[in-house]
Amino acid sequence: MGKEFFIVSTKYSIQERQTKKGKVYDVVFRLIDKQSLAEKQKYLCGFKTKSEAKAQYTDFITTHCELIKNKPVPHQEQASSTTSYLIKDLLHVYFPSLQNQLKDSTIYEKQKDLERVILPRFGEMDVRLLTTHELYKWQDELWSAKNPKTGKPYSYKYLSKLRTYFSAFLSWCAVRYPEVKNNLLEVKKPKRRTPQKQMQFWTREQFEQFIKVVADPTYHAVFTTLFFTGRRKGEVLSLSADDIDLSKSTISFNKSLSRKTLDGQPYNITSTKTELVSSTPICTTLLNELKSYQGGTPFYFGGEHPLTDNTLRRAFNKYCEQAKVKQIRIHDLRHSFVSMCIHLGATIPVVADLIGDTIAQVTKTYAHLYETDKRNIIALIN
Repeated sequence: MGKEFFIVSTKYSIQERQTKKGKVYDVVFRLIDKQSLAEKQKYLCGFKTKSEAKAQYTDFITTHCELIKNKPVPHQEQASSTTSYLIKDLLHVYFPSLQNQLKDSTIYEKQKDLERVILPRFGEMDVRLLTTHELYKWQDELWSAKNPKTGKPYSYKYLSKLRTYFSAFLSWCAVRYPEVKNNLLEVKKPKRRTPQKQMQFWTREQFEQFIKVVADPTYHAVFTTLFFTGRRKGEVLSLSADDIDLSKSTISFNKSLSRKTLDGQPYNITSTKTELVSSTPICTTLLNELKSYQGGTPFYFGGEHPLTDNTLRRAFNKYCEQAKVKQIRIHDLRHSFVSMCIHLGATIPVVADLIGDTIAQVTKTYAHLYETDKRNIIALIN
């Protein structure tokens, strides 16, 4: 059997990870799939020593990888006389081609959005006829459209995402067929017309008012965990008992639960959004909460099956109403945690580490919350 992967470098990193059973080491490196020529990050996980991790890495690349000097460039596929250039047919080829490059949840999102927005408008069109003029017309229609559920214009973030998805598809077509051009690259994206929505969050006092009315032990524990870790809902719902070390007051966030599946399953367990694996310290309030909660198996919150999104959302909305606190989304508990940390003096790198995000993303999302800090610094300079 031939080797399945290329590598252009023998560089690798060994990352330390804390589990309930003790310290383990993971090896992380990059490789290239020989068939698709897609580059991706590879993990070899759970070794007891660094020496064992290094030995397993060496064994893997010796057995499965071929070392080359330069990253290979995908060959452009020549179109045959039977090639269909209809956008609807090309999309059916495009989505499977992404499976070695992106997570299922990302492909699921791209597929749903492009099938909903692009297929009705361009499905029967030859992609070679998609001119700059036609794309400007489409963009103008999209930016002026309104969400039928709310009657309001779509958010700028959502419209930009749709445009990015469509452009990525057209670029894929251009690589695959030399006679196709991505004219969307020449279409200027409109500027934001409406101000960005104000971020919603609770203070700790508002959360305490809310959590007092939550009678169900599981919901009480879930909402407390979300508020006091700032983690994404999927990361919390995927937790197992082995991820929680009460003796060390830590939780290991090493996976996430996704409902966006391509295989028809109700959910899949994947890596975290940023693929960061970390053991996060927890505060005394959350520690005491988890000590009093009887977790299930295999899902700590839920037991045999994880809690469903709709069930959790209905419970959250019900308790908001009972507590007479302002209505926010469950995801806003993440913003609430970040706001609390910043108010207590946490720096951006600390916040990023605690919530399992990148420094760049935290800066982009939460920089405005540091406005008071900026004014204090200027006051000290004065």
